[in-house]
Amino acid sequence: MKFLSIACALIGILVFSCSGQKDEEPLKIGFGKADLSRACILEDPVSDAISQDFRDKYRREEKFAISDRVEGRWRPGSGGTRKLVDSLFVTAMYGEDENGPWIILTLDQMILNYGDVDVMMHPLTHELGIPKERIVLLPSHSHATPPLDPGILSEVVLEAATRARDDRVGVEIAFLNLQLDGKKYLINRRVYVDGIGSRTVMFNDGCEVYDDHLDASAHIRDWIVNLGTDPERFCGDGQRYVADGGVDSALQALFIRDRQTGKLKGSFTRFAAHSVIVSSKVVNGDVSGDFTGYLKKRLEEKLGGVALFGQGPSGDLRPLNKEYSHAFAKSYGQKLADLLVADYGNLEWQALTSQKFFTQAVEMELLDGILLSTEQVEKEMVALEAAFDRETDPEKRRQLQNRFWGLYRTPANHRMVRPEWKQEGALGLQLYALKLNDQVLLAAQGEVFHEIGAKMLEPFRDHHPVLVTIANEYISYLPTDEERLRGGYEPSVCIVVPGSPDTLIKASHRLLERIYGE
Repeated sequence: MKFLSIACALIGILVFSCSGQKDEEPLKIGFGKADLSRACILEDPVSDAISQDFRDKYRREEKFAISDRVEGRWRPGSGGTRKLVDSLFVTAMYGEDENGPWIILTLDQMILNYGDVDVMMHPLTHELGIPKERIVLLPSHSHATPPLDPGILSEVVLEAATRARDDRVGVEIAFLNLQLDGKKYLINRRVYVDGIGSRTVMFNDGCEVYDDHLDASAHIRDWIVNLGTDPERFCGDGQRYVADGGVDSALQALFIRDRQTGKLKGSFTRFAAHSVIVSSKVVNGDVSGDFTGYLKKRLEEKLGGVALFGQGPSGDLRPLNKEYSHAFAKSYGQKLADLLVADYGNLEWQALTSQKFFTQAVEMELLDGILLSTEQVEKEMVALEAAFDRETDPEKRRQLQNRFWGLYRTPANHRMVRPEWKQEGALGLQLYALKLNDQVLLAAQGEVFHEIGAKMLEPFRDHHPVLVTIANEYISYLPTDEERLRGGYEPSVCIVVPGSPDTLIKASHRLLERIYGE
């Protein structure tokens, strides 16, 4: 009888243990948020000593970048105090897998140079113990953000990250993958003119904006005149130039809620469109998070939790906006958010039972001649202006315009390329990925063209991975090799060699094969 009692007890323990494994506790994730506005440097003083340098710089910009809203517009260095129209934020998502902590932070900021990245990573590694290779920083790419105070920036990032770590609870997740009528939201801003090359339509100058397309015919005509040739050669017989290239129509969101209470803890939204509705040039230097800031705010107001945003591959994409205003940025962001809110009640939730963070090394060779000294740039600029004034062939003048942009961006190149990368002649980058159950978030560096982004995911399209770009330090644009040959602004400021897109695509395939093969 005694042995029978012991046996029954052991069976009971075994049954309890098995039932516990079957209904295992969900894994934990936390969210945090901090005010980035307090790190903003809103004063923009200009001394007499450097004002002439600014005049020379922008005189050339207007000459070579014809119709890019330069003349008479606000520019960094104009002086005065910039107006904070809407607060900027850092939002964070934190978790831990078998290899330790990981964190994703999204910032209402244009880009992050490697110095900014190091400033932000320092407290995360030294105070929270998060390895550098498990930190993903995602700027929204808003073009209406100011310089940031490094000391305060470090504090704000640590504040958001600490809140996210301390906020961790067992969660459930759900995923939403919407395919929009992309042409009603986006344009491919590159317009090709046979016999000349591509023009990047950054703003709406001379354009007619419709509900589903942008007619850039008058804009292109002005450009051709600037190239010194008869516009009738390219614009006669009713020739129209419409920004009708391919776009990325996906609006994706990952939602995470508290398993016990059912309340939303946070969300991660991904959309692919340059945040340029309130570009600082066209709103007199005003500071704003653009449509992405309004999108996040709307989600938080309607659904709760902390909202994160990741910029999809949008190197050649921007919003189809009818005006450059805070009002339009707000309406655009809210419209996107409301599409997500409308489907929120139909989500299928599942307990988070698996989370794992991955990395994949990828190296891209640097172009020659992108790291000239200030003196070398000025010498090249003088020769370039003289050549431009002499040249009469429109395609060659376009090529000289493109060369101008490459020289113009040289100071920024020095802030992009780490000293060790300069020595090695190559960018030593990482792809980052987070797998939550079966859902994968993939992060890449650079302003990737949408076609490259599609190829990065193509073999795994049925899994609906979420691809975001501009992760961590900024490395400029990554156009396709075909678009590089057509010229235009983006290829002109690319800093890596032809063939780099294939390198990135193959690296992403290796990483995704490893993730989905487990």
